[in-house]
Amino acid sequence: MKATVKGRYEGDKATAAATLALSAAGDLRLRASATDAAFAAGPSLEGLTLTLEKPGSFLLDLKPSNQDVRFQFMNSAVVLDKKVSLTYTHSTSLAPVAAKPAIPAPATSPSAPPPPAPKPAPPPSRTALDLSIAFDPANKVSVSHALGSGGCRVKYSYAHGAGRLTTLEPTFDTAKNAWEFAVARRFDGGDAVRGTYQASTKQLGLEWTRSSSIGGSFKVATTFDLSDQSKAPKLVAESTWNYEI
Repeated sequence: MKATVKGRYEGDKATAAATLALSAAGDLRLRASATDAAFAAGPSLEGLTLTLEKPGSFLLDLKPSNQDVRFQFMNSAVVLDKKVSLTYTHSTSLAPVAAKPAIPAPATSPSAPPPPAPKPAPPPSRTALDLSIAFDPANKVSVSHALGSGGCRVKYSYAHGAGRLTTLEPTFDTAKNAWEFAVARRFDGGDAVRGTYQASTKQLGLEWTRSSSIGGSFKVATTFDLSDQSKAPKLVAESTWNYEI
């Protein structure tokens, strides 16, 4: 059994999450993840996610608190000596749709209690398709499309050098008609840096990650809003630790 503990600090807000994973029959894996919301007001199902997966084949996520479900199926094949991978993702909710509240009758007295507020409607279903083609170890093209979105995201990934330590990733979003750019560099010793820029929102992001040889990692990320330089940069720090139980 493996356990993962993650802490996150963002501004004046700190959160925590824990994951337990164990191997089931064959290649199946079971995972239970919980955020601090599950214990904030006593033990509850809030923030709990149950996962059943077979790596490289399928994944099923269930959130018992709101009955949200996510199905993911993936497969790959070699076509004309090129590796082609396809991922199908569908998210929906099993919660019954709340009935529209009836029009309340006029109150008979000023002290009559107000009618209860209706429950929020479950989120709409969402289906997405992701296709990637690896032309060689250094060049890959990915296309992502959410059904009904009217557009897609096309990303080209280039890994430079013999060790593939530097990666360049330009992305074009046809729905927003905007570019995004990312560059990442890995170093000996477990350090990695990454920079991103979103042209549509003028968001510049910088990230530094250090992986530990004892099963943990630490990440510091900051985001700059170049459209309004009066805003202070957003700073996020994350620490992750992995354990064998």
